[in-house]
Amino acid sequence: MRTTVRATRDDLVARHTIVVLAAIPLHDVGGGSRSAQLALELLRQGFHVIYVSLFSADESIDIGLRFIHPELEQYSASEFDAFSVTKRSRRGVVILEVPAGQFSGPVEVLRRGGWRLVYDIVDLWQDRVLGGDWYRRDVEKQFLTSADLVTASAPDLVELAAEAGVDAILLPNGVNAEVFRQEGLRRPGDLPEADLILGYHGSLYGDWFDWGSLNAVARRFPSAAVAVIGDPPDRLPPRAANISLLGLKAHSELPDYLARFDVGLIPFVVNATTHAVSPLKAYEYLAAGVPVAAPPLRSLRGLAGVFTADDLVSAVEQALEGGRPDREQALREHSWEARVELLLDAIGQSTPGGGVPPRIVTRPAVHYRGDQRRLTGHETNAAQA
Repeated sequence: MRTTVRATRDDLVARHTIVVLAAIPLHDVGGGSRSAQLALELLRQGFHVIYVSLFSADESIDIGLRFIHPELEQYSASEFDAFSVTKRSRRGVVILEVPAGQFSGPVEVLRRGGWRLVYDIVDLWQDRVLGGDWYRRDVEKQFLTSADLVTASAPDLVELAAEAGVDAILLPNGVNAEVFRQEGLRRPGDLPEADLILGYHGSLYGDWFDWGSLNAVARRFPSAAVAVIGDPPDRLPPRAANISLLGLKAHSELPDYLARFDVGLIPFVVNATTHAVSPLKAYEYLAAGVPVAAPPLRSLRGLAGVFTADDLVSAVEQALEGGRPDREQALREHSWEARVELLLDAIGQSTPGGGVPPRIVTRPAVHYRGDQRRLTGHETNAAQA
């Protein structure tokens, strides 16, 4: 029997609820965004999670990635009804990850209902590549100064909060230990065969991605395979022959690829925007036992297993000589479980416990209308029956 997605639900929520106000849908960029990983860890720790995305997915393809969990609801910002949430659920926590004016109304409704607000600063939104036409400095300042807790993913963003007179807690990106603790990984069929594999995964959009340094690495190691995982932009610059574009992958597939990298690359230009980034991929490379070659970004200072240099080629050479990092140490120190526990402790929210990870499935999107591609709690029960 076909079920429909209801934008407004009236069923009562028994568990403690956390609303995540994010930029992109849960399944976007393969499900690997910070907001998605926070939401998945909160589900695992026993919360009911309502995930709201400001924008629709902007990928060139839909790989059919879906998350199924009885305590997960997913909405677009335009269909999210904050008032109904206050009626259905006990007072909870709102985690705001994008300081857009469109979220001011829902946040106000929830705050009036006694909900606590965490403003999680994840990017330098004033960069027009990131904030586009929607960003307003006064709106972000209002969220900054009114939040019960401010967290920031990078040291530069902690300083940004301090400039507004607000103390922020450093909460870097992390790694999904449930995913990256996998053993006995299969070798992906599209991964190039080579004695040396230098790899990258992540976004390929924006002027912070340094194609020039990637080409320089490929030319320095002509017999190596330079494997690039991510959704490619429409226009690509000329590339060295040994650079292979493997396309977008589900986040749960990444360990199969990363485990076979000899070095994980972060080919970013160095500017104010990238200094304010906490490269999630760095922690995932380390959790796969892969040394990291990166430019000298302030957020990566002192991170064991990360080798930095102004010239990415030099960083790769250092990483090859430095050996593989301790996977278990990376999983312990940089897990999302540890990050979420720090956040919850800071806001004074206990962990309910008794949660389970979501079931992650892929299904051919061509078989479904756009309004049927999201799974809510109503659909979950039918899917798990």
